[in-house]
Amino acid sequence: MFDIKINKLGRLLEGRLDPELIEGALDYIQYNEEPLAFEILCDHISEYDIKITQREYELISQLIEDMKLDINEAPFKYLKELVV
Repeated sequence: MFDIKINKLGRLLEGRLDPELIEGALDYIQYNEEPLAFEILCDHISEYDIKITQREYELISQLIEDMKLDINEAPFKYLKELVV
């Protein structure tokens, strides 16, 4: 259900985040673990201080809302400060 948007986010991060980290996170989608895939991807963004665009942050925020996750919880709460 959320796999298209999560995959889109992964593609947007190509060239800034290690491809193996992206692929490792996205692999969880095939096992119907979309929330886990998304959380791991966001954790990598935060952990490696990957700068994100406003558009990427909006995509992340929309996924957080749609998946009924808490934007004030880690790793999501750290992403706003990475927007350039």
